[in-house]
Amino acid sequence: MSGMLCLRFCIFVSVFALFRLAALGSEEKRPFPQHTVYTKGTIKPSAKNQVELDLAVIEFYRAWKAKYLRTAADGQQRYVFCNVDKTFPKNTHSVSEGHGYGMLAAVLMAGADPEARADFDGLYRFFRAHPADHNTDLMAWRQISKKKNGALTEEPDERDSATDGDLDIACALLMADAQWGSRGTINYRKEALKVIAAIKKSETDPERHTLTLGSWVDRENSHWGGTRPSDFMPAHFKSFGEATGDPVWSQITDATYRLFHELAAAQNPQTGLIPDFVVWKGNRFQPAPPNYLETKEDGHYSYNSCRVPWRVGTDYLLTGDPRALKLLQPLNAWIQKTTGGKPEKINAGYHLDGKILDEDESGAFTAPMAVAAMTDPNSQAWLDALWANLLARDVAREHYFENSLKLMTMIVVSGNWWQ
Repeated sequence: MSGMLCLRFCIFVSVFALFRLAALGSEEKRPFPQHTVYTKGTIKPSAKNQVELDLAVIEFYRAWKAKYLRTAADGQQRYVFCNVDKTFPKNTHSVSEGHGYGMLAAVLMAGADPEARADFDGLYRFFRAHPADHNTDLMAWRQISKKKNGALTEEPDERDSATDGDLDIACALLMADAQWGSRGTINYRKEALKVIAAIKKSETDPERHTLTLGSWVDRENSHWGGTRPSDFMPAHFKSFGEATGDPVWSQITDATYRLFHELAAAQNPQTGLIPDFVVWKGNRFQPAPPNYLETKEDGHYSYNSCRVPWRVGTDYLLTGDPRALKLLQPLNAWIQKTTGGKPEKINAGYHLDGKILDEDESGAFTAPMAVAAMTDPNSQAWLDALWANLLARDVAREHYFENSLKLMTMIVVSGNWWQ
């Protein structure tokens, strides 16, 4: 080991030791690192030891937090500043999707970050300060700055909810109860149950047992019956079912895998690729037409569905659900073959048959594939290459979305996601 590498390693070991000492005197019940025992037969990146994986996560988490976590004007609330890189419309500061990532990161990194609970509580207060119009236990999807005092608000037509953010917020609140208990100033479990009930009431389709795009979609809306597959988080649904005893979450889990498998069989049996959006047509779900909600790529594997391997892969790692493995096996095999085992050749979007949609390269597409690779013991070299690719990505050169997915997936891939 060179002198510089030795110094860097010693610094990280010292920082890690300090964080662990802080955790010993704190109230965390599941402090980072957790070293979760995943489903038998799954793999992690080859490393000299587990500490090496843990330190990589801590290093990136600190960089992510420094770049994106902000304190609101009142000094009490926290939010994830998604527009550091100016990739959102002018004056955008926060979106509920990113807020969910922030709450998950805080509760998962507690123990490695002495400020985690204060950050989490501040994020919770921001969530409560920005409710959705149709259901105040959900979050308005976008917050902007247009007041002289620096306070964030929403435009009247942006007070709708977005389902993915609400799902992560609810799950993070359940995890906060497991992490810190609910006898403090915030009853995390009670608040989680409120959000879960609101999701069921305002963001689910009881006919098809699927999710809607948000609380703004009702039976009279032209988007009724449409859904975004990246919102389907089966591990979350299983946690909601355990917390509430409500069988609807098992029904939604079953519908999730049925939708995925039917789509794959009809559209893409060799690739396992799932489109950004799907619509109900002819008594089944089909890829959405261009510009259904966001872009002309709505019916392809693009910047929404790139998260599916992470969401489905996490469910397999935690629960061993064979339906997850059935979806991930062809996807993992196809992406290795199409790239020749070189992560830098993963493109930022594909047609469902595997043809390249976007020649660009993005960490948002690379990082989730590492979770899929963990499900195959024969993919060790591929997983190691993906992990190396993630570590080489500079937080300063990547955008909020890529960096946030990198953080989420690094926690999973290092063996430290729990639910």
